[in-house]
Amino acid sequence: MAAIQCKTEIPSVEGLNDNQLTVGREFLLVCDGEFPKDLAQEKLHFNLKPEEKYQIHLLGFEFRTTTQADVKVTAYKAGNFQYQDLQLSDGTTTLSLGPIQYQVESVLEKPEPGQPQVKQEPFGPIGPASLPVPMLYWALLAGVIGLVILMLAGKVYRVVQRRNMLAKLKEHDSAMSPLAQFHQNLRRLQRTNTVFFGGKADPNHIPEAITLTYDMLKLFLTRRYQMPAMEWSDRLILKDLKKYHRAVYVEYGPDLKNLFKEYNRAIQDKEKLNEQDVLNITTHCRLLVEKMERLP
Repeated sequence: MAAIQCKTEIPSVEGLNDNQLTVGREFLLVCDGEFPKDLAQEKLHFNLKPEEKYQIHLLGFEFRTTTQADVKVTAYKAGNFQYQDLQLSDGTTTLSLGPIQYQVESVLEKPEPGQPQVKQEPFGPIGPASLPVPMLYWALLAGVIGLVILMLAGKVYRVVQRRNMLAKLKEHDSAMSPLAQFHQNLRRLQRTNTVFFGGKADPNHIPEAITLTYDMLKLFLTRRYQMPAMEWSDRLILKDLKKYHRAVYVEYGPDLKNLFKEYNRAIQDKEKLNEQDVLNITTHCRLLVEKMERLP
């Protein structure tokens, strides 16, 4: 395993705060060391645990010199992330990038000092019955009350989450519009993933293309409609559009629902996918995103 030393750099972007890393903003791992001459750059990926999927995402790799390279990355999740030994691999050779640490700020505005916090008071105990009602009836009543409480708690949670977090989402967390960022990410994928080269693709690139274009779709929905689409289920995304973006839901809700179904089937049956399946889903995704962007 080749040992490399890296440091983080945040390129300046007009309209964004210098040295402030936010969700979706690109930054660099500037790495020094001995790089293998036969490194397959188009196959590079991070060796990550499933729970680290949105903490760091590889966008590109470019040599500055024979012993220095820029690893272009982004993060789709806010937090303070530390890696004791971040590893980059092309499937054959693994590069040890050493310890990496970076802080990603949320694109949501922080509550102002003194702003009241929403609290949900606990429900008090139900008093004893004064009538001689059979215990089975009380058990049924308790079950019904418990179900109602769970339904109300779920609804309150989503309302509070949207009001206190999503309603304060900044209009721009990147110098690019949501559609421009989608197109940029798609072009990068098309330059590195063999599914888009024509002919027979690398078998590993087929499920990778499905996963990455699905993430691109959810990032577009997050920024365009101010919702946490990266964490929400497809059902909650459609429900949110129906409630807060009625015109978009009426016009494109069925198409988006069908696209979600296509992605879910593709992810579940990834062994059966071929290059044309991925190209068809990607085209459907791109055309739908472009149409949704045009609707106010």
